[in-house]
Amino acid sequence: MPQNRGRHPLIWALALGLKESASTFFFMDEGADSGDILSQEVFEITHDDDAFTLYNKVVEIAKKQVSKFYFDLKNGTYKRIPQNHNLANTWKKRNQIDGIIDFKMNSETIYNLTRALTGPYIGAEIKYKDKNIKIWKTEITKCDLDNIEYGKIINVKNNIITVKTPDGAINLVEHEFDTLPSIGEYL
Repeated sequence: MPQNRGRHPLIWALALGLKESASTFFFMDEGADSGDILSQEVFEITHDDDAFTLYNKVVEIAKKQVSKFYFDLKNGTYKRIPQNHNLANTWKKRNQIDGIIDFKMNSETIYNLTRALTGPYIGAEIKYKDKNIKIWKTEITKCDLDNIEYGKIINVKNNIITVKTPDGAINLVEHEFDTLPSIGEYL
């Protein structure tokens, strides 16, 4: 599987809502992740995975891979699996703008972006009163108010801020607001 080459593979996999990815060891060449494959293990990405759980999942998989191919490398009995470069794509380098939540996004996209950028990464962000506010955890919720604009705060309760999205609403569960915004304000 030569897909999804480049930087930030775990973040992109989560942000794009992928259901699976792979831990891949390959031989270095002049390209980005384009060398022959030494070992590849496909793994599932669940809807509940976030950057922390997925990172730990990959670490455990990688440990098992290394223990399997170590002696093959040492003894020269390894196999090189050429990649089909016609099937490859390369993800772009992420920058700060890629981590900004826009409440015109649907709820699933906001949820995926937030779980992709939670710890150990830098967190997703929103702009509120000329300040960048980190958002660490969200959850999708229903909203039957079709006549409410996207980005409007429809509830604030127990430190959870509910914001209208095109397909419902999103709860901002873990965030860095010093002072909570009020119902009716816009994010």
